[in-house]
Amino acid sequence: MSRIHVTLKDIARVAGVSTATASLALAGDPRVNVKTKRLVEEVAKRLNYVPNEIGRSLRAKKAETIAFIFPNSPHFAFTHPYFSQLLEGISEVLVENSFHLMLSVAPSEANESAAYDKILRNRRADGIILWPASIRDRNIMKIVESGFPVVYLGRWHHEEIATVEREDIGGAYKATDHLLKQGRKRIVHLSGPQEYQVSIDRLEGYKRALQEHKVLLDPAFVMEKDFSMEGGAEAVKELLASGMRFDAIFSANDRMAIGAMKELQESGIRIPEEVAIVGYDNIEMAAMMSPGLTTIDQPMKEIGRLAAAKMMAMLSEEDVGELRTVVPARLIIRGTA
Repeated sequence: MSRIHVTLKDIARVAGVSTATASLALAGDPRVNVKTKRLVEEVAKRLNYVPNEIGRSLRAKKAETIAFIFPNSPHFAFTHPYFSQLLEGISEVLVENSFHLMLSVAPSEANESAAYDKILRNRRADGIILWPASIRDRNIMKIVESGFPVVYLGRWHHEEIATVEREDIGGAYKATDHLLKQGRKRIVHLSGPQEYQVSIDRLEGYKRALQEHKVLLDPAFVMEKDFSMEGGAEAVKELLASGMRFDAIFSANDRMAIGAMKELQESGIRIPEEVAIVGYDNIEMAAMMSPGLTTIDQPMKEIGRLAAAKMMAMLSEEDVGELRTVVPARLIIRGTA
């Protein structure tokens, strides 16, 4: 294995420890026992590993700033109504700890890579709170292996990464289960882009509820859209044009649900008598609709506070507690279902 390709993750894999343990061992952290420390050091020496000086220098130079990074999806993030709640929660904790907040966005994967490099090389932040990225994003591991403390706002597949997660599978299950218990059997799911874990998980929750109620999944009832109102309206137009019978819609977010509602109403279809609708996110507009939109609530401000508090604990070398935190979802029943 050539030197240029050896990463901390490689060292951890060969030594049979987590990436976090390998990092602590090479930094001489007393929490790592002597035997493990020696093993990791021997593996690093054998593989000609060059330590990441960026991560090492963090202890010596503090920026008193946390970077909040949106990987290649600023439009989706900033236009979402719950963004302000999330930002408020993060900001409150940072202000309490005399830290600043830096936002980093990028319109493309190439821009994203350049933005990451600036933050990492110039040590502009002490830690990173990371908005969920596309599962195809090739830059995420660059951040994870950088030596920076990272808190990921979503489900992550590596146990050593700190996360604050929404209960997306469970929330989608609750939404679909609610419709099924009302006697709805032909439930359309308006899915978000399947390149995002949140969309994958909400589809999974929908499927689990159908399976538990012994309702056969019809692939034609799963429609992948873009999380926008226009996407929801477009889905309803396609459904009506196809002549396919349906009696309910579970939308992966409120904006698509609202777009679907408007299109149904303009087509003379009564809600919820003919078609019931459940959304997801409980944005402010959901309560203002007529009828009010039944939806799944996610406490975004609390999620922001939890993520920032976890980051502060990591930076001060305090007990972070559980690395993986899942914030429960709650069904809010209104007039559409």
